[in-house]
Amino acid sequence: MKKILRTSIAFMLLMLIMPKAYCGDPENLLAVSLNYDKQEITITVVTGGCTQKDDFRFEMKNDTLTVLRKKKDACKMLESGVSFTYSLKEAGIDPNKPFLLLNKLIANPFIANIR
Repeated sequence: MKKILRTSIAFMLLMLIMPKAYCGDPENLLAVSLNYDKQEITITVVTGGCTQKDDFRFEMKNDTLTVLRKKKDACKMLESGVSFTYSLKEAGIDPNKPFLLLNKLIANPFIANIR
C-alpha cells in the first residue's frame, strides 16, 4: 500500500513539474516580425529537428504578448532556427493597438534553450 501511495505521489509531482518546464516559460525567440498588410506575425525559434507550428501558443494579457512552447523538441539534431507564421487573430493581437513582447530575444541558437 505504501509503495502505491509513494508511486502515486511521485507521479502527481512529476505532472505538476512537467507543464511548467515547457508550457509556463516564455520561449526564447531568435526573431519576430509583424506584417500589417497580411495581418500576420512570424516567430523564429530554435529547433532540434522536431519543432512544429502547433507546438506554440500565444497569450495576450492586457497589452503584453507572450509566446509559449506547448511541447518540448526532443530531437537531437544540430540546433537551428525555424520560422512559423500565424495570423494576428490567432495570436490574439489587435493590429491597431500597441503591445509589449514578454519573450527574450537571443541571437545564438546554440544557447537559446539554456535556462
